[in-house]
Amino acid sequence: MHTVRKIVVTIAATALTAAMLAACGTKANGGVNTGSSATIEPSASQTEAATRSVVDSKGHTVEIPTHPQKVVYTGSDLGDVLALGIKPVGADLEVIASQVVFPDLLTGIEDVGEAATNPEKILALEPDLIFMDSGSTLYEPKDYDVLNKIAPTVTYDRLTTFERLLAIGDLLGKKQEAEQWINDFKGKAEEVKKQLDVKEGETAAVFIRLGKQFYVMGDSGFANILYDTLGYAPTPKIQKELIDTNERFTDISNEVLPEYSGDYLFILTDDDEAARAASESFTQDKVFKSIEAVANKRVYYIETKWNFDDPVTKDRLLDELPKILN
Repeated sequence: MHTVRKIVVTIAATALTAAMLAACGTKANGGVNTGSSATIEPSASQTEAATRSVVDSKGHTVEIPTHPQKVVYTGSDLGDVLALGIKPVGADLEVIASQVVFPDLLTGIEDVGEAATNPEKILALEPDLIFMDSGSTLYEPKDYDVLNKIAPTVTYDRLTTFERLLAIGDLLGKKQEAEQWINDFKGKAEEVKKQLDVKEGETAAVFIRLGKQFYVMGDSGFANILYDTLGYAPTPKIQKELIDTNERFTDISNEVLPEYSGDYLFILTDDDEAARAASESFTQDKVFKSIEAVANKRVYYIETKWNFDDPVTKDRLLDELPKILN
């Protein structure tokens, strides 16, 4: 079970894109227009109330603290909370602790494991708000009931990075911080684009190598920053078969690798250079060598830890990409 979960997190959560219970956009009445996600009700009085009512991604109406102090976060996108300067008292670190690019930010966070598997540990932390990932295949309504008896619990779906951050900012009383982070990130991204000198129409593809199996990414995880932030274009096959069908990733056989590859090829793998150069390595395969990006020396090997789409990972990735590409 642990191995299966690690692969799911590496491909999907890493690829995958962890999301929150609200979209952006503020209503004129002071609430938050979040579509199918959370709706924050305005306070009835001019004085800020200690609590407020929200409707989460699963339709639960929950009374939460206006300014929560002790948060427990379950899910793979822990950077969503950390980017706002909030350090949870507890989080599910069982898998991601060894995979994220920000181990320096995890000190002091108690590992509570999968949702509702350690209710006693969560109870001992005395949280006043619990986030629960409802977009995961591991979500169970009975687990929500367990957590909600400990503290107000809100579920969230997988939205885009900015949408999640704005939603979390609303829920944690950090809306201005969320907006500031987004503005800063966009400015930083423009500077990186100038450094990389991305040409209009240049294509890129992202493959994941796990064991002997290849996966190709859609518009999620590491690929998202290439397409949506830096302006590389997905190849026609990736656009048609993954992005247009809202697929985060799919496995492909070695024979069709050239059909998905672009002007630039990024391979997410934890194999070191020696392993890749070994005689049995996929880099020695004739099909792989026939890829145009390989022939043009435009292949870049990236550690799988960069395949998350939380704000902290994205921000640090902007610092790394110029070093990788240049």
